[in-house]
Amino acid sequence: MNVLCTTVGLIAIYLYVSFVSLVWDGLDRRLVARMQRRVGPPLLQPFYDFLKLVSKESIIPRDSNKMFEASPILALAASITLLAYTPIGFGPILATKGDVLVFIYLLALIAFIRVIGAVSSGSPYAQIGAQREVIMLASREAPMMLGLFAILWRLAKLDVERPFSLETLYQHNIWEIGTPLTIVGSLVLLIVFVFWLASEIEVGYFNIPEAETEVAEGPMAEYSGRHLALFKLSNSLKEYASASLVVAIFFPWGLSQYLGISGIEAMLVDLVFHTIKVFMILFVSMSLFRAITGRLRVTQAVNLFWSRILSASIIGAILLVIDILGVIG
Repeated sequence: MNVLCTTVGLIAIYLYVSFVSLVWDGLDRRLVARMQRRVGPPLLQPFYDFLKLVSKESIIPRDSNKMFEASPILALAASITLLAYTPIGFGPILATKGDVLVFIYLLALIAFIRVIGAVSSGSPYAQIGAQREVIMLASREAPMMLGLFAILWRLAKLDVERPFSLETLYQHNIWEIGTPLTIVGSLVLLIVFVFWLASEIEVGYFNIPEAETEVAEGPMAEYSGRHLALFKLSNSLKEYASASLVVAIFFPWGLSQYLGISGIEAMLVDLVFHTIKVFMILFVSMSLFRAITGRLRVTQAVNLFWSRILSASIIGAILLVIDILGVIG
């Protein structure tokens, strides 16, 4: 019975996130167009694009191998699995003691699958994009993981039952600790996560692997039809899940506790409120970032992460550690 309920819940969340992710893609394109004094496409354009791609035949490159066709399916499967470990206004469906590790692993796996698909296409443009994807993945993960584990470790000092579960973020808010060092450290880490999210969804400064004017969409250069539709849906799901992590860490407040409701009704209210917060985070890290920043060179982006973003993450973590030592002392 538990397996059936979990399966039904995951399918429902997948359908919901798929819908709102495509809605956000339409909103994002309209918002960026308005900021650049353009009209922009219709709000439902991502739905039209997805249906059009699904209805088209996929062209298979002559020099590709079987992994070229399997990668879009694997990427979508990994993205759906990621939703099972994503905090979406309440704890993940498959909440465990160490689900934060599974979440990070699945995020990296989706990028790795894109790399495999690109390399398997036989296209030189795709292979260059794949190389850039690996470089950016290695650069952005270190600051994010350091900041995430520092926050979870700070919360662990409150004697929580599962300190390295994403569900902990809803049980104990980092801002409620209230000490000056924790607040300053959390603000620094919030900036780190904004840059990480922009890199995760590859916009603005970090639109490097798919750089259309340089490598003709990089890893996606040879994909078309249904295969490209699956990859685009997978990317939309990953955007929502990545932004959900930022929301759960820094803005975990729900509405149900203030409205005095419980059960399924409370979960639905918190889910919708969580989605609104996700849209707000994506507006800053995606729409605004894309509208006001240009693309960096690979070397510039790598230097930005390893010299400045990582340094900021270290500073934020040190502030949390000092605060912990002060409390213990």
